Formats: sequence, structure tokens, C-alpha cells
Amino acid sequence: MYFRSNGSKGLCCTCPNRYFQFCKSLLNSSSTEFDPHAVKNLAVTAKQYLYHQGDLNNELFVLREGWVMLTRLSEDGKRQVFRSVLPGELLGFQQHLNGPAIYSAIALLDSVLCKVPKSVEHYSTQPELALSLAATEACDKMLTEMYLGNITHRNARERIAFMVLELFHRLMLRGLNNEYSIQFPLKQEDIGDTLGLTTVHVNRTLHAFRDEGVLQIQRHELTILDYDSLYSLAGSTFKILVPEGLENPIEAGRVGSQVFRSS
Repeated sequence: MYFRSNGSKGLCCTCPNRYFQFCKSLLNSSSTEFDPHAVKNLAVTAKQYLYHQGDLNNELFVLREGWVMLTRLSEDGKRQVFRSVLPGELLGFQQHLNGPAIYSAIALLDSVLCKVPKSVEHYSTQPELALSLAATEACDKMLTEMYLGNITHRNARERIAFMVLELFHRLMLRGLNNEYSIQFPLKQEDIGDTLGLTTVHVNRTLHAFRDEGVLQIQRHELTILDYDSLYSLAGSTFKILVPEGLENPIEAGRVGSQVFRSS
């Protein structure tokens, strides 16, 4: 991995992530402490770790492009996938800012991250920035709770349907979809470690979905063939993640992009 300076404020002002809540709040900050020239881009190749669980990491990053997976090892060595970080989302923030990292961050695709300098100072002087960070973390917490609810109470088909749809909608609202297809670098092992399923169970369920004409995964691309079937399996809890009144997912993506630009 290597760092490179943004070199000019223009790179921040032309980045598509500037419409997302935290980046927008940061760029609109009235604080003279924030210098967009000081933001550095960190390039990480696929399968490379940004940091490991237990490392001392007090940096805050925004994923500019790519896909990063957060994982955690239990005391008995079993891996749990915490969540996938998508473009425009934060990583590196935790309860003890100067303590050891509570999870590892690995790039699944060649990725570029923005390292935000002196982030803690901004929160104490810019309450709107602190509120933006709190709102972002609240969204992550809600998503984690929804995954936990699915793992606890739902079967494999329902869990995978929820995971596919929530990733699809998050990518779609960023304009990172091709109609009903998205880039999908997760392996079956990653899906299993996210949803509490064995790799064999994941494999059987994905094959069944393909044979039923519900979805297919080919060459790291996932295509939803029957959105309504997945939506029915995901259940009412998934409605929290869908813009109200927008049942058509492609239309929801168009409108959702406008919401992010205006919020």
C-alpha cells in the first residue's frame, strides 16, 4: 500500500462521495483546521490488509473506491465477517479511538481510501460534523442489528436474500449497479462467515436460487433475476432500508441518489 497526497482541493470537490453525509459535512465545515490538501489517498491492492485486529490504529478513513471487508477472529480462531464497507462509507472509528483495532480491514478489490487528518479535533470544534459521524455510526449499528436478527431467527434462504438485497440497494444508491447486476467480490466462505452458515449450506442455497431463476453469480458479478422473490424472502425488516414509497428498486436508486445529493 502507499499514500499519495490529493494535491488540490479539486479532487475532494469532484469526488462522487462528496454527496454522502460525512464527506459533505467535512467539506462544508467552517473549521479552518480542515485542509483538503492534507487529505491523503491510500491505495490498497486486492487481498491486502489495511490494518489487523489488535493493531493500534487511530486513523479515520473514507473508502473512495473499491470494497473493504471487516473481519474479527474469536478466541478459538473462528472468523466472523463484521460488514462490507462500500464507497463513501467510513471505517476505523471505534469506541476507544487510541486503542487496538477491534477488527481487521482487508480490501477485496483494488481500493482507494481517503485518510482524514486530525479527525478528533474537528469533532470538538464542529458539532455538525460530530452529529454527522454519530448518524453514520447509528446507520451501521442498525444494519448490524438487522443482520443479527436474521442470523438468530431466519433460515439460510432468508438470510442470503437479505444480504443480497441490502448490498444491492447500498451499491445502487451510489450508482454502482448495472440495472439488476452488481460487482460481487465476496466468496461463499465470506457469505457464510457473515451469516453464520457453513460454506456447504451457502453453496447449496446459491445453486437452488440459480436453478429457480432467482439470482446468479458469475465471474464476481451478481445478477438479481427475480427481485420480488428475494424481497418476499427478506421480509418486512428489509423495508427499513428501502426509500418509502419506492417499490421499484431501479427507480429507488435514481431517487435515492438525488436524496444523497440534496441531504
